Amino acid sequence: MARVLVSWIARNHDFLTNDRGGFGGVNPEGPNPEFHHLYFQAEQLDQHILLYAEARQEMYAEHLVAHLRRTFPGRSVEAQLLELSDIIDLAEVKTKVETWLLAHREHELCLFFSPGTSIMQLSWYICHTTLGLKTRLFQTRAQKFVKAGESGLTEIREERSDVPRSVIIRDEKAKKPAAEAHYQSHILPPALRAVYHRANLVAQTDKVTVLIRGESGTGKEQLARYVHAQSVRSAKPLLTLNCAALTDTVLESRLFGYVKGAFTGADKTTSGLFEQAEGGTVFLDEIGDISPALQVLLLRVLQEGEIQPVGGQPKRVNVRVVAATNAELEDKCRDGRFRWDLYYRLAVAELELPCLREWPAAERRTLLDYLLENKRHELGKAEVLQLSETTRKQLLEYPFPGNIRELENLLESLYVFHADAAIEPSALPRRMRNTTALNGFSLRLADVEKEHLLRVMALKNNIKRQAALALDIDERTLAAKLRSYDLGTAESN
Repeated sequence: MARVLVSWIARNHDFLTNDRGGFGGVNPEGPNPEFHHLYFQAEQLDQHILLYAEARQEMYAEHLVAHLRRTFPGRSVEAQLLELSDIIDLAEVKTKVETWLLAHREHELCLFFSPGTSIMQLSWYICHTTLGLKTRLFQTRAQKFVKAGESGLTEIREERSDVPRSVIIRDEKAKKPAAEAHYQSHILPPALRAVYHRANLVAQTDKVTVLIRGESGTGKEQLARYVHAQSVRSAKPLLTLNCAALTDTVLESRLFGYVKGAFTGADKTTSGLFEQAEGGTVFLDEIGDISPALQVLLLRVLQEGEIQPVGGQPKRVNVRVVAATNAELEDKCRDGRFRWDLYYRLAVAELELPCLREWPAAERRTLLDYLLENKRHELGKAEVLQLSETTRKQLLEYPFPGNIRELENLLESLYVFHADAAIEPSALPRRMRNTTALNGFSLRLADVEKEHLLRVMALKNNIKRQAALALDIDERTLAAKLRSYDLGTAESN
């Protein structure tokens, strides 16, 4: 474990200006040179990493590194670009500093508090007090203000408690998209509130890949948009792609782009999603359906931050990847259909959305009322769709294997075809009428069991082992029941 001094370059104090206001050399009395002269050796530091916030400061950073190495031979000094679009945006600075510190958690990090903007200094303090890393905060006073015999070095100490703390920074100008803010604050049940709270925490740590799990229709893309909207990348693009809808060759060219002449029909050089989303987020839906060849290419993006357009040369990209799946990726890994190393890269932060049938009854009622009003507004209808008590009961009891999307589509259809009268059960699709009680008469128990087995098998992608676990029965018992209904030959193991 090394003891590393970390600081921003002080653009206005570490350098001198010439007569024309340009670069005039390194100021030996600037905060960073002065720290080396007076305190670096006394604090037994092993390395100094100088951070700079924009590419045009590279020349200044290189001059400062060269000066320190020349003045203090043998000391390890390097400069690193930690790019910031706005050095007084607290959310951006804090998030990127936090990500950088977490990547260097194996060291004892001595954070030089004095150089940088006030927001940079505040970010040091927040990360120091909340991350639980081996960090110390140092501040210096210019020597001309230090009394004789006193030290100009101060270690900033704070009183710690045993109560865990966390800090979420939100800049007032970073507003949530109106629809997402309304959705979150008005209808989120406790289960979804917990997921969205976790998503908010993930959004505050930049570059962490996210894997969203959930059945089809549970809102995986909306959750991905929420992560993007709450992150420091919100001003950059969010681009989405359904991986299951494309062949390997098309998917590769859509993701990574291609150069002119790379294949038949490539009449011009075209950038892919990763280049187009530079600085932003790429959402890959149905990630479990990509081929082994594409898995290798995607792994390279996540590990190296590098893509290779078809027929072209490698390029560096800066994007955050959010992936989603309704498949059991662990089973695919065990079966050799998905790479374990890619799975671990994707599942750095996992978010799981519950299916609609798991929502408590009161929360399903709230959702139904909200969607009725929301669809009325979207379709420009004067009145909210009226449901008879029997119809409402059937909708609340129906399991909706297509989840919220299926419910939304149903209500939209009812508004189109039945908006002028109260909706009776006869207006509902046959699948909903046949799986609930009708006119006080229940379906035969065998039919109910068969229907339930079919639904669970479908939800678990026809994998008997997963379906048996969900049903809390032995796999052999499930297989016997399926055979008894002449369903045993069609399902997978």
